[in-house]
Amino acid sequence: MWNVFVPSCILNRKSGKLYGRVIGEERLVLIDEDSVHATHGDKSIVVFEPQQFVDSYFLNWNKLTETKSENIVDTLSRLLSLVDLNEARTVLLQKLQCMVIFLFQIIGYLLDNRVARLGPLKFVASCSSLLDHQISRRQEYLNARGGDHRLSRTQLGLANVCLRQFLDTMLGMTVMYVFFHNNLSDQLAADIITWAYAVADYLYSLVTWLMGAPAGLKLNKQLTEFLGHFFLYHIHLWKGYLVILQPVLSSVLWSASLLGVLGLTSQLCFLRDVLSMMTLHIYCFYVYAARIYQFQVYALSAFWRLFRGKKWNMLRQRLDSVRYNVDQLFLGTLLFTILLFTLPTFALYYVVFTLLRLIVLTAHQAIHTIVQTIDIFPLFSVVMWCLNFRQMTGDVLFTCVTQKSSNLLPVFSLQIIQMPIRKLLSRSENPFRKAQEKKYLWSSLIGDLVWGRLIYPWVEVSHP
Repeated sequence: MWNVFVPSCILNRKSGKLYGRVIGEERLVLIDEDSVHATHGDKSIVVFEPQQFVDSYFLNWNKLTETKSENIVDTLSRLLSLVDLNEARTVLLQKLQCMVIFLFQIIGYLLDNRVARLGPLKFVASCSSLLDHQISRRQEYLNARGGDHRLSRTQLGLANVCLRQFLDTMLGMTVMYVFFHNNLSDQLAADIITWAYAVADYLYSLVTWLMGAPAGLKLNKQLTEFLGHFFLYHIHLWKGYLVILQPVLSSVLWSASLLGVLGLTSQLCFLRDVLSMMTLHIYCFYVYAARIYQFQVYALSAFWRLFRGKKWNMLRQRLDSVRYNVDQLFLGTLLFTILLFTLPTFALYYVVFTLLRLIVLTAHQAIHTIVQTIDIFPLFSVVMWCLNFRQMTGDVLFTCVTQKSSNLLPVFSLQIIQMPIRKLLSRSENPFRKAQEKKYLWSSLIGDLVWGRLIYPWVEVSHP
């Protein structure tokens, strides 16, 4: 059966000849003013409005070239998109793109140059949420500049990026205005220093408690006192660091509030960096305890294999049988006993500091989630969808038109309707951003905690 697509604009015209194009593989006839063709045999007529296909971002998603998996609607969309009726929209978006990229180009030059690519500076940039976020933003703008602006996907992505940046900057400048208007830099700096001293005092009390008999546990007295004094000395060093930081913190916060020009997300990333800086001692305690605990766990595993007459073959990545002599078994038994009886003491410190580290990472993840939500949220698409603009239509609805006589050809009406909001969010993903990094699964997290491997954001390479 042939499908004849008839634009709805000709229904009210007087009788005359119809001109169109024929797509034999799809058995489709598109009525237009380009060529004449006659068809024979069974036919069905589909009435549609061409402007709906042209205006929709999603029906003209990537229809510049023909693909093998096209259906009739895809073919119709591609043929209609060959006529560049969206030239004005493309020019407008290109101007908007040039404006946004020009405003942020200077930031890109400061963050991405030969000096910034040096090893130490690159490492510092990777540790800073603010610098990493700005580098990601610049790469996003560069990808937008190099995209094919004839594609509806590129046009929609560019509109979402520009409107998102506009809203992000407005929110950031609002926060900056409130910060300056109320002169909050001195008060906020004082609150941060007070909180940092309170955390240091709490850690001092916690370590002192661990040096005794915490929760009635009988630990190795000499070992726990050694570890306790080791961590207490670091707390003393941390308080000295706060004394140096206190006079300049207010000026740093005042200067950092100017990041509102770059957007609220930049301010949140700086807040995350401040949180990392003010909890550096907790991270150091966690790393010390995790490394010692990890060494003990792997050593005990190796000695346990020794008692079973097994040895790990690094080349073939498997367990091989080995015969050990008496001296090796005696030395292994001695070391296994020492490590086994000191494990509870090290494990207690490891558990306590890991819990503190997880609390800090929870706050990190909350800020990161807000930033990611703002970065990937397709604001332009959602606003247009809420206002019921035809550019956000993407689903196809066929309805049968009732005929007065059963001898007439079947007539169908093709309408482009709005898609559900969930589908809209899925199809409006930013095409200029890199793929999301692999999520840290709960199973991986629990395994890393049990074996003492460092957890996010400093995840070690998984062992084979």
